Amino acid sequence: MPFTRAAWIWFNGRLVPAAEANTHVAAHALHYGTGVFEGIRCYSTDRGPAVFRLPEHWDRFFASAAVYGLEIPYTREQLTTATAQLILRNGFSYCYIRPLCFAGAGLLGIRSQNPSETAILAWPQVAHVGGEAAEKGIRATISRWRKFDASIMPPTAKASGQYLNSLLAERDASARGFDEALLLNAQGDLAEAAVANIFLVQGGRLRTNDTSASALGGITQASIVAIAQAEGLAVEIGRLRLADLETADEVFLTGTASEILPVREVDGRAIGAGGRGPITTRLQRLFAQAVRGQDPRFAHWLSYVQSEPGGAKPEMNLAETAR
Repeated sequence: MPFTRAAWIWFNGRLVPAAEANTHVAAHALHYGTGVFEGIRCYSTDRGPAVFRLPEHWDRFFASAAVYGLEIPYTREQLTTATAQLILRNGFSYCYIRPLCFAGAGLLGIRSQNPSETAILAWPQVAHVGGEAAEKGIRATISRWRKFDASIMPPTAKASGQYLNSLLAERDASARGFDEALLLNAQGDLAEAAVANIFLVQGGRLRTNDTSASALGGITQASIVAIAQAEGLAVEIGRLRLADLETADEVFLTGTASEILPVREVDGRAIGAGGRGPITTRLQRLFAQAVRGQDPRFAHWLSYVQSEPGGAKPEMNLAETAR
């Protein structure tokens, strides 16, 4: 996910050239991982750029910050306006957006409560796994690293330091020639992929888990559940045992970067027919229509980026985001 094509960053209340968005090396977050972030997607539509499920992302962003006692010194409305400004100033019609709030410089004790710094970054391309993976599927492995549970740290928070767990799993999987790692939880059940949620298809029924499995509650995951239910597909949310992979007809992952990513094999064993299955294909098509404003059932998921005539202050059309 190269960042070189982003000229502007929103940092601590204003747009600045990317090279000027700096913090001090004594920032608490650099030493202890005290930061929270979001991954958000902006899509090209017939009505211009549109951000997908922005209110839900802000809800999770603020909830994650509250877990770690980080004060985000901006309202959701201010961050929404900042996001619109950032997209338009960079000239993006589609992009990946990364809000970040972290503990800045001050005291370096582990208990220190330093002032927060807030940034929003955006860049024009994102692909968690490149090439033809969305069509052909990926090769996954069961990681030797377990996903931490709530007795260790809160898995419901999207916090910077917590992603060392995902980093270890991803690097181990890559070193062994796999595209993605699947993590088990402390009970030995499927939790999630390193940076995505897991879905199984069994007998036409869609199955996924929730935060009780030590998985982060995914916004794309929730979107796929809603789309599937709207299509009349049976959806079951509950425990996913490791052995369920052996009887799954299809497996796919969901995430902001991944969107819907088929899994064709796990540790060398083919899933189903060893390729992208029909339900995965169908959901990919429906999701693509939803994020591009082509399905009126899910129009409320999109926040359209607008600029007033004469180059006035950019804004986000929140009339489309009522839940």
